[in-house]
Amino acid sequence: MGAVNIDRRDDGIARVAINRTEKRNALNDEVRHTLIAELPGLLRDDAVHALVLTGEGGHFCAGGDIASMEGLDSKGARARMKDNHTIVRLIAEAEKPVVTAIEGFAVGAGAGLAMLGDTAVISEGGTIGFPFFRVGLIPDYGILHTLPRRAGGARARQLLLYAKMVKAPDAIAWGLADELVADGKAEEKAVERALELAQMPPFAFAIAKQQLGLAPVKLEEALEMEALAQAGCFGADEFLEGSTAFLEKRSPVFRK
Repeated sequence: MGAVNIDRRDDGIARVAINRTEKRNALNDEVRHTLIAELPGLLRDDAVHALVLTGEGGHFCAGGDIASMEGLDSKGARARMKDNHTIVRLIAEAEKPVVTAIEGFAVGAGAGLAMLGDTAVISEGGTIGFPFFRVGLIPDYGILHTLPRRAGGARARQLLLYAKMVKAPDAIAWGLADELVADGKAEEKAVERALELAQMPPFAFAIAKQQLGLAPVKLEEALEMEALAQAGCFGADEFLEGSTAFLEKRSPVFRK
């Protein structure tokens, strides 16, 4: 088994699990390169309807592997960050549903990955943390973008500037994660949510995700985007199925 375990399930869910349990799934070159190599194929595969991102061995991801950063010069660090940004873009811009399942630690870069999910499920013993300043770095993995959107600007500022570690109940209360479950149940619930999202109309879902990713925008810009997108939806088979199902008083089936 490699640094990332990938399982294409029969129900259309792809399980992507970081597998460096001896390091609490800290990210190294092998993890990054595997995600960069494998995620595009999963996102293109019509048999894959949604992704669940998690970690093996009771932890989501303990961030970047500090040992793997030793000896990096500015050129090497920039190349490393470019790889990181490729991963962030692949997940953030995915038109398919992505659900993250957080057990144990999701800190540093792991927090960034966790918050990229359309839905983030966290177990009662989970922790989302932002300890970047403790090792002399700034927040990365898109956190300066995602955290203010999830927690609000003022709270994000306090969490980052004080390098806070946030326990699961507060993570839920502050919007860092979306659903709280018992320890050991995060992946089970994440799969449940992924299956639910996979039943949504794929075309409309993809457009809505892209528009949400552009927010906040001015009202006129939002309305124009809405007009263009809704026109496309009216012309798609999904609307025909959805409207027919509504009139026939049955649940729509958007995937044949």
